Amino acid sequence: MRDLSSLSTAVLSIPLSRAVVCLLLASGPTPLARAQSREEKLEEEVWALKERVQALEKSLEASRAAEGVPPVDGTGAGETPASLRGVYDKPFLEDLARQAQLGGYTEFEYHSFEDGILGIPEGFRMHRTNLFFFADVLDRVRFGSEIEFETEFEGQPSSDIDVAVEMAFIDWALFEELNIRGGAILVPLGRINVNHDGPIRELTERPLVSTFVIPTTLTEAGVGAHGKFAALEDLSFGYEVYAVNGFNLLSENGELAVDPTEQEQLLREGRTSLGGDINSGVASTGRLSAQFLKRFEIGGSWHVGTYDENGDNLLTIIAGDMAYERRIGDATLGLEGEIATAEFERNDFARAAGVPERFWGFYAQASVGGMPEIFRSVPYVFDGEGSRFGLVLRYDWVDLDGDLGDTIEPGLTFRPVTDTVFKFSYKFTQRSIGLRNVPGRSSFEDDGFVFSMSTYF
Repeated sequence: MRDLSSLSTAVLSIPLSRAVVCLLLASGPTPLARAQSREEKLEEEVWALKERVQALEKSLEASRAAEGVPPVDGTGAGETPASLRGVYDKPFLEDLARQAQLGGYTEFEYHSFEDGILGIPEGFRMHRTNLFFFADVLDRVRFGSEIEFETEFEGQPSSDIDVAVEMAFIDWALFEELNIRGGAILVPLGRINVNHDGPIRELTERPLVSTFVIPTTLTEAGVGAHGKFAALEDLSFGYEVYAVNGFNLLSENGELAVDPTEQEQLLREGRTSLGGDINSGVASTGRLSAQFLKRFEIGGSWHVGTYDENGDNLLTIIAGDMAYERRIGDATLGLEGEIATAEFERNDFARAAGVPERFWGFYAQASVGGMPEIFRSVPYVFDGEGSRFGLVLRYDWVDLDGDLGDTIEPGLTFRPVTDTVFKFSYKFTQRSIGLRNVPGRSSFEDDGFVFSMSTYF
């Protein structure tokens, strides 16, 4: 209860002195007795407030005693030693200064493709709902987490829901240039993996390169550091560097993480579990970035580590990304892109098992948004700077060791507020990905309409 006592003391001392000075300055020729009368009245009010705080302290202590909770010693740890504490002795129940935040986002979609070869079921889909939990443990210690609830399918509609930890980390902020982070980390491989939320993206589906080459979402257990340096007034540099488990692609008995006929899914299926690695090797991952005028950012990232149980073969993923956004009059122009390559080192054992040689791909996207003047006076449509329509165009390309794919996707978005978006797009697709086990077919075209709604909450 030390916090409440300190609060009452602060209320008594600091506001009182400031109030007296303000009254004396404002009084001018008013007699001093009048100022003293006002001071006495204010002092009475403060003392009344202090008595109410003290009564609240007594009432809370009585309630805690009735529930069998030991009294607080003012340190946030209680009088009972930590080793002897029970269910109701948690630190966050005793420290009223702690702050916790709960939020998340959700994505709802509709797909309609001509042939359905892409494996996405026709119709509506409640894709995912993710929950964020953040807490300030101390001034320099912070916890962040994201729990995902996602409907999964393998070419057929499904009501199964997968629950996964997308991140759960502890940040120890020493200063802006150095922060220590450990836990389940969103790997900073490219931009989209760490910034993939549905309400942020202008199109419903993630780019091909961020699906197959950088298997977003990529979460790994590890530890490292991140920070930011302000080099000049308009120029800053950032970094993230971590040691993580790495990928699990090839077992000791020669089994791949996927069937060789579905090698395009290799990196997605080979993402490591948070429970450990198949070998003793530790992988390195990180991203270096430069930001200019808070409009333009470029970044380079990597992920290097052994991928097989014997630890004989190295997987190296290198990615580059850029993003640019600028306000031109009432419109906002956005440009972004990403390129990545995955190189698989292969000894005779890995070749015999069917490990591919190289994946690579890229995407480029342009968008423009704003609110036409005709809509600005329409009730419930325009909501300040956050409400806008947008046009977007994206081109994707991947080469997954000979399996090729590209898409052209124009789209339209509407944001009634910044954090809520309605997306409409039409995909023109040419792919040979995943057709190794389809007799007589080496490529296909499958165009289709995509709609989605997404919002933070």
